[in-house]
Amino acid sequence: MMNFLDRRVVHPGGHVFKEGDSGDQAFIIQSGTVELLKGEKVFAELGGNTIFGEMALIDGAPRMATARAKTETTLIVIPRSVVDSKLKGVDPFVIKLLGILVQNVRSMAGKLG
Repeated sequence: MMNFLDRRVVHPGGHVFKEGDSGDQAFIIQSGTVELLKGEKVFAELGGNTIFGEMALIDGAPRMATARAKTETTLIVIPRSVVDSKLKGVDPFVIKLLGILVQNVRSMAGKLG
């Protein structure tokens, strides 16, 4: 297992990921600001120490939104392998519960968009 996680710098206007992309990474904002967009409409703005992109690591579904840097942003990259290793040995009931929670969030978000 890695002892460190990669960092990624995204310049203002640069995409972290786009709606519909497959998701094999989550991100923690170390510095800067990230906007989440549905189409061209910004629906959230995330700042330092916020994690995003995690739902795709749990259920494998495509990205629900686009993530774009609003400012110069440094991200800590969390690959799927790290999440998978953390979930090894976890009670299958808990893993199923996480999947249901993510499915519910996706369903609610779909109704709002």
